[in-house]
Amino acid sequence: MRTPGIHMAPPGVVPGLALSLVLGLALASASSAAPDRTAGLGADLTPMGSRASGNADGSIPAWSPLIDPQFERGEHPYKNDEPLYTIDASNLDAYGELLTGGHRALLRTFPDSYRMPVYPSRRGAAYPPWFLEATGRNVERVELTDSGHGFCCTAQGFPFPLPSNGLEVMWNHIMRYNTRGFRGYLASAATSRAGDYVIERDYVEIAFAYNTPGATAEQIGNRNLYAMSKTVSPASKAGSAYLMHVPINRVAQATGVWAYSPGENRARRIGEIGYDNPLFDGLMTQDQVDMFNGPLDRYTIKLLGKREMIVPYNAYTLYDPDIDYETIITPGHINPRLTRYEKHRVWVIEATVRKGITHRYKKRVFYVDEDSWIVLAQDIYDERDQFWRFAEAHSVNFPQVPVMINGVQVHYDLQSRRYAILNLTNEEEDLIEYDWWQDAGYFTPHNLRRFAASLR
Repeated sequence: MRTPGIHMAPPGVVPGLALSLVLGLALASASSAAPDRTAGLGADLTPMGSRASGNADGSIPAWSPLIDPQFERGEHPYKNDEPLYTIDASNLDAYGELLTGGHRALLRTFPDSYRMPVYPSRRGAAYPPWFLEATGRNVERVELTDSGHGFCCTAQGFPFPLPSNGLEVMWNHIMRYNTRGFRGYLASAATSRAGDYVIERDYVEIAFAYNTPGATAEQIGNRNLYAMSKTVSPASKAGSAYLMHVPINRVAQATGVWAYSPGENRARRIGEIGYDNPLFDGLMTQDQVDMFNGPLDRYTIKLLGKREMIVPYNAYTLYDPDIDYETIITPGHINPRLTRYEKHRVWVIEATVRKGITHRYKKRVFYVDEDSWIVLAQDIYDERDQFWRFAEAHSVNFPQVPVMINGVQVHYDLQSRRYAILNLTNEEEDLIEYDWWQDAGYFTPHNLRRFAASLR
């Protein structure tokens, strides 16, 4: 099965994807354990920059990339694994140091229903050889520019495989590989406290400038990606569509956003909506899309280092076409029977609102996977320093592509006991088509009208 880790926003808001690959960033503090970049990616590291070996007690294995051109939808490469143990409210304290603040909060908020089945850890993250080769070349030649709002000088690969600060870690998340483009259908829902919801279904087409094979930094300039999205259902929202031209450095160049309304029958350019503007019935903010999409210029960023944590990983069951949305979406939280958690090493980054700047989230803590550079989880605190919200990405590796994606994302509001779930594909007949691509001439306001009216 194939499904991307990027969600397009529903009508009435500017799609968060226009923000998800661009950062306006404040300089981060350097880690005291920052690696020596002049050493390059040696035998002790994977081509992505993560530690190749496992940990001392064997609970985290060595990296073993999973590539299988014959992999088909519904398969689970680790289907024979059994849970090692299950964390619930009764044994929370025994595992507390390995859990995010959000997982501890979920266990305390829903002691009778929420639990975390913990499976053997599998490190199968895999990427094409040319992408990994580009990542290796980036070690000595890529630098932050414009006070961290951008970087140079590359057009492929993770830009900072040996990060020395939090900005560089976040750029790796934002510029990660999603193939040169994709198209297909995604479903999402915002739940009520009782668990009621309405499925919203979008169709997206996305083509990347960055991470396109053969492209050079000079050729792509400040271009990152082009995207179009439209809402297919429910009927009350169907027909609205958006077009986006997304730069890498949004301080140097604004994102181009156009909206198409069936009633007006024309595309018009609109301004960006980002930061803490509400999304999904107010259950999340625009900058939570894709787990975090920036900008970070309202925050002071601190790299806390790398830790062993229990995080969502290899969640193939959540993509199984034999499991419908009604089984996944349950009151208060998703069905824990369908989840899979593993122990992995993650980068921990703390973002605190700068003095004199406003954002409804005063502090955020990001947990970034060392192998894929995906933000797997995010703790969110309100203006009173109270724990408020939590987001997690149930990542999977699709070995037939190969690519690792953040896929199904769940954004919890612990105070209201509601959540939004993004990027569902279980009930879709057609798979996401990866390595789909069109050039910039396809992504025009004129073509947005045709795109909105097309049958696909």
